Amino acid sequence: MRYEPGSEPEEKCCFLPWIRRREDQGPFLTPEEEERLFEEQVENSQGFDINFEEFSCVFNYVPVDFDENYYFKDTDTTRGVIERLSPDSRELYNERMDQGYEIVEVIKANTHPTGTAAHMFYITFRAKELSDDQPKDFQAMVCYFCYTSNKYHSCELKPEKKDTIN
Repeated sequence: MRYEPGSEPEEKCCFLPWIRRREDQGPFLTPEEEERLFEEQVENSQGFDINFEEFSCVFNYVPVDFDENYYFKDTDTTRGVIERLSPDSRELYNERMDQGYEIVEVIKANTHPTGTAAHMFYITFRAKELSDDQPKDFQAMVCYFCYTSNKYHSCELKPEKKDTIN
């Protein structure tokens, strides 16, 4: 179903405005141009850093709203799941790299459907070592399963942005 800009229903669709721009806002791209830009952002950031406000189309990746619970059964909350997956990812990183990072805060998360009873999360969180006052940003890719153990695909320091010369 398609709604005119600004006429999206409030209940049950409150997520629409924050995952896309309104059709009367720029940049004014064709759906094909938006898809190309979207795919470029997914590829460049591996799904972690997507500027959803650039798109009027809705794609298969969406930002996670920690205060909504539309992903989980009644016994779980979105915030609770993300806050559990982040330290578990950090712990695996610490074991693998022989480090001692502690989570400072969860910054954001994106998700996309897997076609199974699981959700793939791309979580960005900030952590620091006790011996270092400067926190560092991490990115964890986790497949959350409702009825079995989660699969922790990766947890790495967030790569520095590359400066590009135009």
